Amino acid sequence: MSQQVKMVVCDLDGTLLFDPKRITKRTKKTIRQLRKQGILFGICSGRSALALQQKVKTWGIENDVDFVLGFNGAMFWDPKTGVVESRLELKPEDIQPIMDACQGYQFTFGEYQGNDMIVTAINFLTKAMGGRNELGMKQVTPQELIRPALKFMAVGMPWTLNRWWKSDCKETLTSARVFRSGPFLFEFVNRDLSKLEGIKTVCQKYGVQLDEVVTFGNDNNDVEMIAGTIGVAMSNANQAVKEVSSYITTSNFTDGVAKFIEANILNPNAKPLVAKNIPSSKS
Repeated sequence: MSQQVKMVVCDLDGTLLFDPKRITKRTKKTIRQLRKQGILFGICSGRSALALQQKVKTWGIENDVDFVLGFNGAMFWDPKTGVVESRLELKPEDIQPIMDACQGYQFTFGEYQGNDMIVTAINFLTKAMGGRNELGMKQVTPQELIRPALKFMAVGMPWTLNRWWKSDCKETLTSARVFRSGPFLFEFVNRDLSKLEGIKTVCQKYGVQLDEVVTFGNDNNDVEMIAGTIGVAMSNANQAVKEVSSYITTSNFTDGVAKFIEANILNPNAKPLVAKNIPSSKS
């Protein structure tokens, strides 16, 4: 086993999950082997950490996760103690400029409120999001969304998102940073937030260095996390993720996470892993 690695962190959709409802038996077995070797395992997702409290049970890994980072690193949940911590939220005065920047585009806006999604319209897209996360749903006015939030969402059809993304709207928006998460969703978060910042906070809690952390991801909101650790891109990852990754594994449909861990972390003959973009803390 590679003694260098002390923590493994996985994105969910397109990475750890075979499909929205399932993690494969091979992947679950590999996670359990990791933790038996004393290596921490965590999830880092754009989803709400509160929603993931139920989802880890649905996926059958509720006893196999040391921590969950939700909202792209803004929310921390410790399953053992039940502790939930939040940081770097959007302020009410950050929300209106986001909606202003989206004016003229057919978006449904939304936020998470506890175990509910609060949205400006209940339609097939927002129903699908709420159902995937096992959340309730409430329709509100846009003004009711001007409140502290860990993540603000704009949901729409792919061609609408494409048109907004190609405009100058995101360059003129200064109150938040934006990720495109899949074909139907923009996520707006605090300008100082990224998954990497969330991982840094967890590393401080557990006394781990970034070059002792292996991360897996595939999408735009994973770029900083992959670049700032021993980052592993899925073969189905977008090009921006692959370009900053230290390694590439196979897709989420072919047990890419499990295959990499088996070959490069649990394998006693594996060579030490090297972070492409950061110096080793051992040097």
